[in-house]
Parts: sequence; structure tokens; C-alpha cells
Amino acid sequence: MARWQGPALMVASAATWAAGLIFTKLTLDVTAARPTSVLLVQLVASVVVLALAGLLSGADLSQGWRKGWVGLLEPGIAYQLALAGLALTSAANASVLGSLEPVMVPILAWLLLRERPHPRLIIVILGATVGSVLVSYTTSGSGGSWHGDALIVASVAAAALYVVVASKQVADVKPLPAALSQQTWALGLIILVLGGQIAFTGGPFWPEPNATGFLLAGFSGVLNYALPFWLYLSALTRMPVSRAATYLTLIPVFGVLLSVVVLREKLTWLDVLGGVLVVVALFVDATLAARADRKAAVKAEAAGTMVR
Repeated sequence: MARWQGPALMVASAATWAAGLIFTKLTLDVTAARPTSVLLVQLVASVVVLALAGLLSGADLSQGWRKGWVGLLEPGIAYQLALAGLALTSAANASVLGSLEPVMVPILAWLLLRERPHPRLIIVILGATVGSVLVSYTTSGSGGSWHGDALIVASVAAAALYVVVASKQVADVKPLPAALSQQTWALGLIILVLGGQIAFTGGPFWPEPNATGFLLAGFSGVLNYALPFWLYLSALTRMPVSRAATYLTLIPVFGVLLSVVVLREKLTWLDVLGGVLVVVALFVDATLAARADRKAAVKAEAAGTMVR
């Protein structure tokens, strides 16, 4: 049962990330606030929820503040670039380019951590990524911009680098304090960026302040930051970063399903085909990994018996 905890946490992380993205889009549409202002409210809500969760659970929240700088990569830089790119390019382009993250992560893990990917994992990543692209693709994806696309790719690179660097910290810092420290660093960065935007371009922090808009932004922040990052960092304590990355391909799948329910968008046959491909690829990966773990355990037990 324990071998399925990592995959289960990653599925939950992908689902909450997707829900957070849907409600972030809803927040931007309803409030008409600048993206950085929405991001600030989201991070404040996320930091408050993580701090309360830490206090209620008795976690040592003094851990990892120096290492929390990795939060500058994601959600700090990655989400700032993503929102700026989304303002210039189409949502379809952003979704397809975002599907590159699970491919970038194993490459960076190989280069930086010398974590050589298993050939089986490469096949799984390719299959899941193809499915993710199919889910993200839409015939209404016009309105792209190479400037916007470049910003999206840069945000994906920052997010992939975060995934790899954060995987080295989970051995030293527990998931909850790590998520709190990382998002506090990101919050500091966003405060500086927003202050600079207001100083140079003017305009209000929030066009029409109201409780509904702030509550919606706060709720989307908890979904988009507090829950997925906490779940993701917890998953990294139970599985390698290269395997965890494959489950990020579920984000567009959950995103499409939630967009149908929340935003009343239509489901196409490509969405269904891509979703099935992603789920099958991940199921095969989890099953083969579990089988390999059992073989390794049997081999270790046999070696121990021989020594005795």
C-alpha cells in the first residue's frame, strides 16, 4: 500500500493544481484585476493557510527558511512569467507549451542530479506528454504570439528547475515547512514586482474592491499554491523526482474536466483520447514500478537469508 502513496499524492496534487488554474482564470475574468494583484492575494491566502496548518499540526515552522529561496523559481518567477505570457498568447498555446514541463524535469534531473532516467520512464513520459498535448490542443487556439509563447516556455523552465531543486530539499526539510518558506519567499518577490508596476505604470491595486473578488482570489490561491505544493513535496519523500514529473501531465486532463464542469466548456474527442493516453501511461508506470519494487525486496530478502 505504501508504494501507492507517492502516486496518490501526485494525482491529488495535479487535481488541485488544475482546479487552482480554473479558478484563477475565473478570478481574472470576474475581477478584471491585474494578474500580479491577483497573484499577491492568492499567495497571502496560501501562506496564511499553510501557517495555520503548521500551527494546528504542531509542525516545526522554523525549518528551511534559508532554503526557501527555491520558491522564487516557483511560484515566484514561473507564475509571474506565465501570467504575463498568457496575456499575450492564447490559452491553447500556453496549455500545449506547459505540457513540456514533464519532459524538461527528467532532463534537468539527469544534468544536475545525475539521476539517469530508466528507459521505461522515457517511454511513459513521451506517451503521457503526447496525451497531454492532445488534451491541450483546440481548434480555437488562434491569437498566439511568439513573445507570449517565449514567456510561457521561460515559465515552464523555471518551474522544471524548481521541481529538480526542491527534490533535493525534501530530505532536510519536511513538506509543510518547506511549502510555507518557499511561498513566503515568493510573496516577497511579488510584493516588490507589484510595487514597481504601480510606481511606474500607475493604476489601482484592485479596480473595484469587493469581498467576493477577494474571497475568490483567496480560494483560488489555496487551490493553486497551498494544497498542490504541499502534496507535491510530500510525494517527493516517497518517489524520485523524474517519476513524480510524469504525473504533472495529469494537470491538463483535470483542467479540461473541470473547465467542462465549472466554465461550461465543451469536451472534444481529442480531450477524451488524450486523457485516456495519459491515464494509461501513468497506470503502466505505477504498476511496473511496483513490480520492480517487489522484485528488489525479494532479492534483498534472499541476499539477507544467504548472509545469515
